[in-house]
Amino acid sequence: MTFCRRWFWVFAFCLCSFFIYSKALKKKRNAYAEYTCLLQEMEKTKNKASVEKEYLELKIASLDDPAWIEMILMRDLGVVPEGYLKVHFTGS
Repeated sequence: MTFCRRWFWVFAFCLCSFFIYSKALKKKRNAYAEYTCLLQEMEKTKNKASVEKEYLELKIASLDDPAWIEMILMRDLGVVPEGYLKVHFTGS
């Protein structure tokens, strides 16, 4: 009986420490899972931005290409080069 009285505070301290540690570990695991998910979303956003950047760089580079300019003028503005025949279709 004296053993229990003498060492009771040690067991109580160990038990309290275990509960505090388990709560802190649970919070840490939740934060890790949350930040891992956030990192994956950021990586997806980064990849999308990288693809868009590459597309825009190619588009800017193509602006100096005469064939590209001719194609845009023909498609969007309806300009026809010399020697071509322009045909208009009317809807009914």
